[in-house]
Formats: sequence, structure tokens, C-alpha cells
Amino acid sequence: MQKRSWLWILALLLTLGVAAAQSSDSSQTAAKKEPSVKAYLLVGDVYYSSGEYDAALIAFRRALEKEPNNVYALYGLGRTQLRLLQFSAAIENLKKAIALDSNFAPAYVALAEAYTDRFIYAQDKKSAAPYLDQALMVLDDAQRVDPNYYPTYNQRGLVYQYKGDLKKAEAAFKKALELEPNDPTVRYNLAQVYLSEGKLDEALEMLKQGVTLDPSSAQLQLLYGKVLAVKGDLANAEQALAKGTKLDPLNAGAWLNLGQVYFLEGKYDEAVKALQSSLELDPLSYPETYFYLGRTLLEQGKHEEARSNFSKAVKLAPKNADYHYWLARSLIELGKKDQAKSELQKAVQLDPHHDAARKALGDLK
Repeated sequence: MQKRSWLWILALLLTLGVAAAQSSDSSQTAAKKEPSVKAYLLVGDVYYSSGEYDAALIAFRRALEKEPNNVYALYGLGRTQLRLLQFSAAIENLKKAIALDSNFAPAYVALAEAYTDRFIYAQDKKSAAPYLDQALMVLDDAQRVDPNYYPTYNQRGLVYQYKGDLKKAEAAFKKALELEPNDPTVRYNLAQVYLSEGKLDEALEMLKQGVTLDPSSAQLQLLYGKVLAVKGDLANAEQALAKGTKLDPLNAGAWLNLGQVYFLEGKYDEAVKALQSSLELDPLSYPETYFYLGRTLLEQGKHEEARSNFSKAVKLAPKNADYHYWLARSLIELGKKDQAKSELQKAVQLDPHHDAARKALGDLK
């Protein structure tokens, strides 16, 4: 709310400045009262930090109209264009900023991020792989310019993650933390690497430190909750995931994870509410939401509702043996043994080692 207030005040000051300039009879007076480059850059930064990228774009462009070779305006415009997925324009402006000031390390890191994003958003990852190599070369330049600028190492870690080199990614993130121990985003990134390496305890500790540093980070709370759940600490997982959904209430995956934990805790009413919230936000991307909703309803004795949700899970993920098995379980409860037998046979075909399905099939025979 405070950030919004500042946005309104700054925007108003700019508007009043422009209005005053337009109402003056003297062009000299108008020029004096027109907002300065510094004012436009300030407003651009505030809009950028609040996620108002279209407004930030306008502010940085206004600054460049007044001062075309302003390095920070080019940098601000470039990184704003990145957020709007305008990759070519972003790369052009960031290269201009570097050409004007070859010692401005943030512009190098933003340019490396632009190349990384081009890889991320490319449909053909194989043909886009050279973008990652370009990003690393730019980061080499950034490191030469300022070897103690920690975002360089954070971005390097991300690039190595996408290249599948987890050891180098881990080393880069650790270097970033050595230079700036209080950055929660780096801790989140390092935790992701630990998870990929199967280092669950190290990931958990890194996330614990991250949420302590920034309890308002939804991504930290949500990942922390998921790892706690995997470790079997359901009470603390519930707490972290509940915080995460409050911070990011439009995240369907977050509501799914919270619903899963509620189900495992036997809090079935809460599980139903959380899982339904997930489906309201995104009814197609998460077949497991229907699956866990079906499991919960089955526990509540609502067999027909459970069957309906298991059917939707199977429709979205027809090759998941568990979904067919639990659909069969709901059909058995409804007395529809022939249909249940068909689903169990599908489960066994998909997973010949699905012992529960094989046993249930044997019991039906």
C-alpha cells in the first residue's frame, strides 16, 4: 500500500510539472518546469520495482528523449523491455549502455539475462543453446569489470542450471552468497540446485535462511513448504504453504500443495477448500488437483463426487496408473465392478509393478 502511495505521489508530481510547463507563456519557463531526467528515472525505477512495466517503459523513454546517451536510462529501458519480453529491443539498448560506459556492471548482467531469457522462451531449446554461451561471455566481461558484483555470479549460476551443469551452478551461487550473504533470491536459487542434486537437507536449510531473511517472498515460502512436506514435517509445511498462498493467492499450484498437505494431515474440509481454490484458478494444468480432491472426497464417503474427480484426473493424464487405480477404487465403492475391473487392468498395463492394482484386480476376480 505504501508503494502504491509513492507511485501516485510521483506520478502526480510529474503530471503537475508537465501541466505547469504547458500553461506557461514562456518557453524558457516551461523548460525549467518540465520534469528532469532524474525525475523520470526515479519514477521509472519505482514503477519497475512495483511491476508496473508499461508505466516504467514510458518513464525511461521520456528520460531518453531528453538525454539520449543517458546510460542509466538505457539500462532501465532495457531491463523493463526484458520484463515485457521485448528481447531484441532490450539487447540493443543494453549494448548501447555498455558502449557508453564499459564499467557499468549491472548493464552486463542485464544483457546476460536477456540472452538467458531468449533461451528460456525459445520453443526449440537445442537451437537456442548458443544464447547461454553468449550469456556466459557477457558475464565474463562483467566479472572483469567488477569481480565483487554479486549479481554476476547469481546470473552465472542460473545459466549453468539451464546448461545442466549443477556443480558449476552451485559454485556460482555460493560465490554470490559469499559476496552478499543476505540476498534471499540467491538462497532460493541455490536451494533449487541442491534439490536437483538430491541434497534435501541442504536445500531445506537454505530455504529456512531465505524465509528468515524475506518472510514476504511467496516463492521462498512455497518451496520451503513443499520441501518440509517431503521431509514429513506436515505442521510446518502447512504453515509455510498457508503463508505462501496468502502472499500469492492467484497461484493454483500453491493451493494444490496446501491441499495435499491438508489431505495428508487428515484435515479433509480444509483440503477440499484449498483444492477447489486451485481448480477455480486453473482447471486444466494440474491433474493431481482432481486426484487429491478425489482422494479427499473418498475419505469423506462421497463416492460419486470422488469418481467424478478421478475421471477428470484420468482424462488429463491417461498414462498415470495411480489415477486409474483410484478411479477403480471409487467405482468399487459405487458397486460398478465391471468398470472398476477395466480401470484396474489399465493401471496394471501402465505399471506392471503396481501391486495394489494387481491385488484389487485379483480380489474382483
